[in-house]
Amino acid sequence: MEGHGVPRLLAGVPILIVDDDAASAKLVAVTLGAEGCRTLPVGSADEALAVLADFAPRAIVLDLILPRMSGLLLAQQLKANPATRDIVLIAVSAFNGAETERIARAAGCVAYLRKPIDAIALPQLLLTHLGGTP
Repeated sequence: MEGHGVPRLLAGVPILIVDDDAASAKLVAVTLGAEGCRTLPVGSADEALAVLADFAPRAIVLDLILPRMSGLLLAQQLKANPATRDIVLIAVSAFNGAETERIARAAGCVAYLRKPIDAIALPQLLLTHLGGTP
């Protein structure tokens, strides 16, 4: 199935979705699934850390506001770990503004998208930051 402007270029790319809002996680999963990505949604930072042992994502779509451990803290941990520091992190949040984007980038995220995510912008962002190859 061809997606929104980047047909087949993201096919097979493993993407972890970390979001405690089931509707938001489903929107990201459906959007990226239409591009051929292999998605795995989880609802917390703890779950994300647990699945990284068996699922090696090339990118993580990361909600900044999560229960127990924030997405910002998770991003910092992932970037500090040699095994996960090269994973592309894209922050998402209902919050808007330059300060939120600055904080997300300081934590190691390459981009920030406001919820609800843009179904065209997200795949294009991934393609840009993954170098155009799966």
